[in-house]
Amino acid sequence: MNRWWTVRRGSAAAGAVALGLVAGAVPAGPVRAASIQDRQWHLDYLRVAQAHRLSTGKGVVVAVVDTGVEARHPDLAGRVLDGTDVLTHGDGRTDRNGHGTGVSGIIAASGGRNGALGIAPDARILPVGAPIGAQGTGGLVPEGIRWAVDHGARVINMSFRDKRTTGDMREAVRYALQHDVVLVAAVGNTDQDTAVVSPANIPGVLAVSAFDRKGRIWSGAVHGPQVAIAAPGVDIVTLARDQGGKVGGYVDVPGGTSAAAPMVAGAAALVRARYPEMKAPDVINRLLATATDAGPAGRDEQYGFGRLDLVGALTAKVPAVTANPLGNPAPEPSAEAAADTGSAADRWLRKVLVAASAVAGAGVLAGLLGAVLVRRSRRAR
Repeated sequence: MNRWWTVRRGSAAAGAVALGLVAGAVPAGPVRAASIQDRQWHLDYLRVAQAHRLSTGKGVVVAVVDTGVEARHPDLAGRVLDGTDVLTHGDGRTDRNGHGTGVSGIIAASGGRNGALGIAPDARILPVGAPIGAQGTGGLVPEGIRWAVDHGARVINMSFRDKRTTGDMREAVRYALQHDVVLVAAVGNTDQDTAVVSPANIPGVLAVSAFDRKGRIWSGAVHGPQVAIAAPGVDIVTLARDQGGKVGGYVDVPGGTSAAAPMVAGAAALVRARYPEMKAPDVINRLLATATDAGPAGRDEQYGFGRLDLVGALTAKVPAVTANPLGNPAPEPSAEAAADTGSAADRWLRKVLVAASAVAGAGVLAGLLGAVLVRRSRRAR
């Protein structure tokens, strides 16, 4: 799994990733007081001020499965819960790289002291530190998703990629959907992938692409039939883990679907706060049904159902649905089912051996038995 951008402050790189997207530091020198929010072009594009008159995400817990979150950042003060780190067994409130802090800022930065403003500033962030970018970590990331579900998350943001779609990940997604959680994931970037990757390619997950300030799809976003919606993801100003040796500061992300996904996670938090009884399938459907169509008419492989419309999602009359419009992952075969399949195969093989013995004698039986043993040995590897 890999992160969607590399955070860089000054000339020192922190946490290189294969995607090669570099977030440049926003100068902390003499700038106008309101300049940070002035530079957050997506606030006007998404009509965030109007949306906040309807909902600010209060009472909604958004889990960020990422590199951890720097809870001491001033713009996240009081917004980061005690979480977990499935790799270090910590509380998730420190950030190994800065990526998780940037993602969390897009979702829930307070906007106080003229700082950055998040899509859902009154939501609470549940940090889930995970081995994003590491290899050989087995089921730790799916474990983090399950932990988030069990600890109150109503929305989970996943701004990471995995070329493999594992059974553990599908089961974690299925578990979350069964527990009424909205799952949001970045679709992936073309410098690493040619198609939508896991977990965004798993049925039921809101797979998010990115567009620029003119509404044009970002050239670095992968395309595919799993794309569900697009959100701002180019030249996004968000939080830095630290700057100039001090906690805090801001970074400008030139482009990445990793920055677009938390826009949609924040939108889901706004909807869940405004309509607290609404189930996850209806939250997802509301975001999709109110998206502004772009590209070819209807759903397409670049914009999905269209560009995110915060105000529309909070105000439109949208009929209820009976199921997740993005589907649900099929259950993984259970151990019992696998054992039953093996038993049936063994029974068939025994019948063949008995028949062979009756027709051709012990010599053929021995040959068949040897072949069976080889087959079983290969299957066990």
